[in-house]
Amino acid sequence: MKKIHLFPVVLAAWLLCLSSCQSPSSTPITLQNGNWVGTLHLREAADLPFQFSLNQAGENYKMVVFNAEERIEVDEIVQKGDSLIIKMPVFDSEFKLKIHSATELSGNWYDYTRGVDYHTPFKAEFGEEGRFPIQYEAAELAPLYSLQFLDGTGPAIGQFSQNGNKVTGNFQTETGDYRFLEGIMDGNTLKLSAFDGSHAFLFHADIKGDSIAGKFWSGSHWEESWIGIVDPGASIRKPEDLTFLKEGFEEFSFKFPNLEGDSISFKDDRFKNKVTIVQLMGSWCPNCMDETRLFTQWYDKYHKEGLEIVGVAFERTSKGMPQAQKNIVRMAKRLEANYPFLLAATNNDKSLASEKFPMLNNIISFPTSIFLDKKGRVRKVHTGFNGPGTGNVYTRYVEEYEAFLEKMLAEEI
Repeated sequence: MKKIHLFPVVLAAWLLCLSSCQSPSSTPITLQNGNWVGTLHLREAADLPFQFSLNQAGENYKMVVFNAEERIEVDEIVQKGDSLIIKMPVFDSEFKLKIHSATELSGNWYDYTRGVDYHTPFKAEFGEEGRFPIQYEAAELAPLYSLQFLDGTGPAIGQFSQNGNKVTGNFQTETGDYRFLEGIMDGNTLKLSAFDGSHAFLFHADIKGDSIAGKFWSGSHWEESWIGIVDPGASIRKPEDLTFLKEGFEEFSFKFPNLEGDSISFKDDRFKNKVTIVQLMGSWCPNCMDETRLFTQWYDKYHKEGLEIVGVAFERTSKGMPQAQKNIVRMAKRLEANYPFLLAATNNDKSLASEKFPMLNNIISFPTSIFLDKKGRVRKVHTGFNGPGTGNVYTRYVEEYEAFLEKMLAEEI
């Protein structure tokens, strides 16, 4: 019988396996550079589209999310084989995706501020397609509407700009605005959306004459009906009229730990004889981030003249104090905010905020900011924040409050 030498056979099999393992099919897929359309599936008949660009930078990718004039740069992106992890800046949320091809992704968006298991199905495709498909010639949308959200959000102003089928807009409520919305008029149907890593907003509505009625979805956890009517003089209550110092209280105070665990009080020398803004906020809150960007500019501009700002954070996290601290540090670094932040709670319960500031009648919104003069007297309380997405509303606020700050800074003690 002929003797068989096993070693060459085993070696050949091993080399064949090695060759197979190093075949082109195992090489990580390079995603197509350029514009993509992503879609979050909120619930039945509620798909939220948004547009973004994806471009390779060295061994990594960079992403830019588009919402009307807003541009959100995302640079924490990791590819491992056919998996892609995209961590959104500032907010504690991320995409966990599978790469199907150079032009197709799918997976889930996770918002950890709402729980470790809160996720929304997501898919994305490469291409220049619009945010929403257009079928019909656009009806005319009025610039201003008085609106009413029917399930708790309350009154609002709808502010829109239309160019053919394309629409950008904003909803201003008494607790803040809905930031940069983008979409279309398709016949008599309005469709708007926005995604920023925290907010996942979708609006559908039909117009009939001067009336408008539709639905609003926020992520997969909230659905609300809304109605409205054309109103060139649309208005809501002033943000200074909603929260105020209670009768019988003459002093404002606070005492909370900073991010190193040291107790910080309004009685500290840092705030003595200083104009002070106390900002009730959270790193999960896009309106708070808009306000923090502005407050950072004010702090850098007026700090040497005697302005102090302190952020008091009511974080929304299921992971406890260490994660809350980590989120605030990450936020402050991203926004280059140099003023101190204190940690009041690891949840964003407004009733808890009201308990921690008993001198105020109530806290109904994050952010809420208290403006104090050099004597520690409450001069204004501003509820909510209407950011740059509101255009002239934001510009007027900046001008008015900068003048107010300069007036207080010039006052004698």
